[in-house]
Amino acid sequence: MSSTNTKPVTSLMKNFFSLSLVQFANNFLPLLTMPVIARIIGPDKFGVINFSAAIVTYFSLLINYGFDLTATRAIAQSRDNAEERSRIFSNILFAKMFLLGLSLIIFIVTLYTVPQMAADKKLFIFTYIACFSLVITPNWLYQGMQELHQMAIFNFISKLIFTISLLVFIKQREDYILQPLLTSLSQIVVGVGSFIWAVRKYQIKIHPVSLGKVFDLLWKEKMIFFSMIVVTLYTTTNTIILGFVQTNKDVAFYTAGWKLIMIIQTFVSLPLRLSLFPFIGESFGRSQTEGVAKVKQITPFITIFTTVAGIGIWVLAPWLIELLYGSEFRQATIVLRILCFVPMILALGDLFGIQTMINLKMDKAFFRITLFGSVIGLILNYSLSKQMGAEGTSYAWLLTEIFITTTMGVYLYFKEIYLIDINYFKYKYLMEVVRPFYYVLKQKVYKGTT
Repeated sequence: MSSTNTKPVTSLMKNFFSLSLVQFANNFLPLLTMPVIARIIGPDKFGVINFSAAIVTYFSLLINYGFDLTATRAIAQSRDNAEERSRIFSNILFAKMFLLGLSLIIFIVTLYTVPQMAADKKLFIFTYIACFSLVITPNWLYQGMQELHQMAIFNFISKLIFTISLLVFIKQREDYILQPLLTSLSQIVVGVGSFIWAVRKYQIKIHPVSLGKVFDLLWKEKMIFFSMIVVTLYTTTNTIILGFVQTNKDVAFYTAGWKLIMIIQTFVSLPLRLSLFPFIGESFGRSQTEGVAKVKQITPFITIFTTVAGIGIWVLAPWLIELLYGSEFRQATIVLRILCFVPMILALGDLFGIQTMINLKMDKAFFRITLFGSVIGLILNYSLSKQMGAEGTSYAWLLTEIFITTTMGVYLYFKEIYLIDINYFKYKYLMEVVRPFYYVLKQKVYKGTT
């Protein structure tokens, strides 16, 4: 096999494993502290922390404005054009600065008008500080350049320091407030480092951008932003609604199971998504046929892997909850079992929606489907959470994801875009896709031993 043929596979593998390292830092290292912290602060304070994080997610969403998708797509399509790269970087930077200012105004108003926030101002302020890192962290640039490995080790070291600091500073229940502060500070450290590295490595020249151009950019990319909002309406809003209609302990039990599911999601699906998006985007850039073929080849692996992971989660749920959270969180076992196959549904929804519909510029259809799903999700969430607590919130999320993923698949089918082909699940086809990856790994091992 020629070096030309293996180069895209090498780049994809490098990005996948680098992103897996980042997710290891973001998720596995906190797992080391979770058994200690959860037992120290208890379910009530654990629920308050996660409730504040859910509220601040909306401010993060406003600042990011879907740029992780739209800016990644723009960079991937002009990777070799340094001038265009600097123009895109400057536009995104000044747009995020404007959005940060807007979000800060809204945050201050809600901090003094929403009773749940006013009751614990310091906690919400410490949680919000993380929003400053969103302006300077150019993950979208690394994704578009397909060189995410540049920041993986730096991020790992920062998260390691954060993990150690949690164990050092949180000693009693009253120290719970330090958790969001340390989280925010660690994200800012990562943001500053990755920003400086990106500007130097890619020779970025930052140019002032007028407010008019910022508004033009925000208007142009509004559909993806609205799509991200409606996605949040049936994911993060679940926690907020649960916090309003039930107790902090219900929030704790739901978020305990939810966090474990998201860790599984971010270990596998998120690295695949972020590394595959520009990779598949290039294929779609050459032709729709080539892009669809790439998605078809990848679908069996993601489906099989996440299904097996779901079975494992269901079996191990009682042990995982007891080990990571302690006996006070035993009710979270049911939540974890209800959500065990969500990573598989999310992975398929990502292939249908992000990898295919967004790359084919079906932004409006993507938005309409997620909006309709969000409305259904909100209705389910309110009614089921009020009746069943944390279990009802879990069922609401599961049913909403099933509806959205199925609707996207049906929409693409009627557009004559067929992403699931049973033949690709056969052993010989699986091996045809695996072989290039095996070849690259073999070459790397060989070089490493000579």
